[in-house]
Amino acid sequence: MTEHTRNIPSPAPPESSDAHTNGSSSSPAFKDVWSRSGSRYRIRAVVLLAVNVLLFAGLCSFAFWLRSGIRFAPLLDGYWAELSDAVSSIPMLGRTGVSLGTFLLEPISAQAVPMQIPIWGLLMAALIAIPILVSMLYRFASSLPFIAAVGFLAVMPWLAGTLLVSCVIASVSPFRTRFRFVSALLALVPIVAYLFMAWSGTAEAIVGRIDPLDRIKFISPWALAVIAAAVVSAVVLTIAKLVDYRPGAIAPLLAVMFGLPMVLFEFYVGRDELYYRLLESTSTAHFSDIDASVPLEQQVEREWAKRPSPRGSRTAVREAVEMRWLFQLNQDVFPDQSALSRHQMDIVDRCDWFIKYFPRSRYANNTLYLRARALDMRVDPEEFRRTNWVRFYDDFPSVASADTWRMLIAQNGRSILHAVAILRIATLEARDGHVDRAIDQLAAMLTDMDADSIHGDGVDAGKSVLGRGLPESSLRIPRERILLEARQLRDLLANNNDPIYGYDPLCGSRFATDRVRFGMLDLVPRSKRYAENLEILRAQYPKCELQDNMAVEIAKSASTPTARAAQLAACLDEYPNGDGAAEALFRLGVEHKELNQPRESVAAFTRLFGAFPGSIWARQALRYAPESLRLAGGNG
Repeated sequence: MTEHTRNIPSPAPPESSDAHTNGSSSSPAFKDVWSRSGSRYRIRAVVLLAVNVLLFAGLCSFAFWLRSGIRFAPLLDGYWAELSDAVSSIPMLGRTGVSLGTFLLEPISAQAVPMQIPIWGLLMAALIAIPILVSMLYRFASSLPFIAAVGFLAVMPWLAGTLLVSCVIASVSPFRTRFRFVSALLALVPIVAYLFMAWSGTAEAIVGRIDPLDRIKFISPWALAVIAAAVVSAVVLTIAKLVDYRPGAIAPLLAVMFGLPMVLFEFYVGRDELYYRLLESTSTAHFSDIDASVPLEQQVEREWAKRPSPRGSRTAVREAVEMRWLFQLNQDVFPDQSALSRHQMDIVDRCDWFIKYFPRSRYANNTLYLRARALDMRVDPEEFRRTNWVRFYDDFPSVASADTWRMLIAQNGRSILHAVAILRIATLEARDGHVDRAIDQLAAMLTDMDADSIHGDGVDAGKSVLGRGLPESSLRIPRERILLEARQLRDLLANNNDPIYGYDPLCGSRFATDRVRFGMLDLVPRSKRYAENLEILRAQYPKCELQDNMAVEIAKSASTPTARAAQLAACLDEYPNGDGAAEALFRLGVEHKELNQPRESVAAFTRLFGAFPGSIWARQALRYAPESLRLAGGNG
């Protein structure tokens, strides 16, 4: 061979024969993305892996946002406490703070919004499949950022731990096989075990909260997640084989799996749904009854646990509880008044934010209702003094809520929300002396309700399988109670226009020279001085039309059933034909029943059915004690 021939360079090897597996010239047993040592392949692999990590981090943030309304979990105040709570939520030990069941109940219930079922199913499929596929195509070490994202961004540490086991199975011998789809299926086995244990550990948490026939809805997302993860794994592994494991097989599928749940949520559920549900949960947590007699630490834990996820720091809860305990030392001051004011302003601010950003939401009227209700909320001091329970009530409207109730009425809807708004505004109008206006408002509203134009149950019989019921259904407004209050107020106003005093006994005197300026409608029934102030009114307006009604109210405020029954009987003896007699007979029948005096109870109800058969109190008696009507020989 000549020297010239020896200097001719040998031809470069073909691209497909790049050295594999740390420069070995032999073909590797298992190809993956890193098997190609060419610099352009390594750069492309690193870039696409970084893109995948960012997309997956966004997917995990979406999973946490879907539960909390917080877009980036580490920015949450009390993040480490939330993460610690998730770690301690071991289904097998009965700790279920972060659970599969609660994902479908809070903040958005799959019963109210069935589209949450496929959304959570597809989202879980992506969270499961992507780390496993990365461990198979990029090797195990590359899957660690994805697993960390599940634990720290989605705040699902037990799923992250399970994925760690699955990724090991998918990427190491003897589980790794040449038929990679089998390896993927083997890697799903720990996931199935996790889903089963998490579900079995949280099933008790939802018993009683859902219809037994609906429980299949709470299993189907996780079955869908496993099936979809298997399908995605098959598709990605097939694409990877077709491109000879070049980088880029995962990114397109990840983008689709990232976008599909978000698109479904945006178009079929909506951000307003999530933020409204969080608002509703916060309102419920702020104004739920509290037992102030339990030990301090137990009370702190209970109140913190009631808060919607993410719960945040315990510091604010502890301050409120400690303040409540200090107030208990002084029984002349009822507890939680300053905490109540903070909660009221918190709800008002949240409602204003919601209306600002979602003015056309289907929950706009609900939000106005929650805002007005928060402003009307009061603490019952007498209940606290008697039982050490802090109880809230909202049936005595405040002037501060009037504008919000009027805004709700101005929406011109026909729902139970508008009925409540009209009742509250009519009460305020009557207190201001505009009685005729209040009567007209109540009459129009009752006509609509009696015509069954308002459906308080919130059931939309014609909605599709994935449709939603009426927006106000979750508020659980007691339609019958609102109807009773409206009729009671209408009758009280219509029957007590006194020929001498006019409406002054009801609405208060407008003359500056009068010694007593308030009327019966100005008095809070739960106040300690309610009966005392009624006696003052009775003395101010002797022989007025309202005397019998005030006597009934005084009797109702007596401290024991025996005292109430005696005073009601005396009221009936003094005012047998007054417009308050029907309520007195109903209350008397109820008190005798509570005292286990069935004969006297039946006698009171029988007299009610005979003397006032068409009254609202006769209707109440039919619901409360239908056997009394049968004994009375009535026909309803």
